[in-house]
Parts: sequence; C-alpha cells; structure tokens
Amino acid sequence: MFHPGVPVGRTGPGSAIGTALAQPGRLPVAALGDGGFLMGLSELETAVRLGLPLLVVVHNDAMYGAEVHHFGSGTAGLDNVTFPESDLAAPARGHGCEGLTVRSADDLAAVKAWLSSSPRRPLVIDAKITSDGGAWWLHEAFGH
Repeated sequence: MFHPGVPVGRTGPGSAIGTALAQPGRLPVAALGDGGFLMGLSELETAVRLGLPLLVVVHNDAMYGAEVHHFGSGTAGLDNVTFPESDLAAPARGHGCEGLTVRSADDLAAVKAWLSSSPRRPLVIDAKITSDGGAWWLHEAFGH
C-alpha cells in the first residue's frame, strides 16, 4: 500500500519518474495539460520499463494553454494551438501504461481498482475538461 501521494504539480512525466525514484514508497501524482503531456509522451516508456507506479492526470481541453493567450488576439487565430478531440489514454497504453478516459465521476472507479492491484506501471488518466479559453493564471501572467 502506498503512503499518501506526492504531488508533482504541472510538470511532465519525467518529473514524476524522478519523484518515484526518490520516494519509492509513495505514489507520485503528476497533473498536466494535454499539450505538456504530448510533449513528454516518450518518458512513459521509461516509467514502464522501470516498473514505476505513478499516476498521471492529463487535463485535456484540446488546446495548448499558454499559446492560446499568445495567438488568440492575433490574425492567425487559434488554428495552430487547438486540436481535435483525441484519446490520450490510447498512446499511453501503447507505451505500456494503464490508460483511462474520464468523462464523468463514475469513470473514476477504475482508479480505485488500479490502486488496490499493487500496480507496477503508470496509470494515465485522460480527463476531459471543458475549455474556458485557456488557463486564467496564464492570462494573468502574460498580461493579454
């Protein structure tokens, strides 16, 4: 059984791997956006190869959040920083992870089953969220 999770924050899978190695008795939880997840997708192979249980929650709003604030007011619009609906659990499974798509609270029952199974590989949750035009804190940070 794991001790309470170690929050990794809005970082990529690489930081979660480092946390898992530094704190082997605790469950690292990485929460990141879909764009950051896609940029760090290859790191999942390392976690699987090392047999690291870690929880990766991907907030999937089908856009690159930081870039929305830079491109949104420009003439190019958001075509380059938004993307169609995707199944981010599928490439995670392709790397050897458990993958779960969550659209409602009922979908989270599988997380409890994963936790109680003494996991030896990551669980990636593709958490579908609605877009509100990008993160408010990025809007504030970039001053747009």
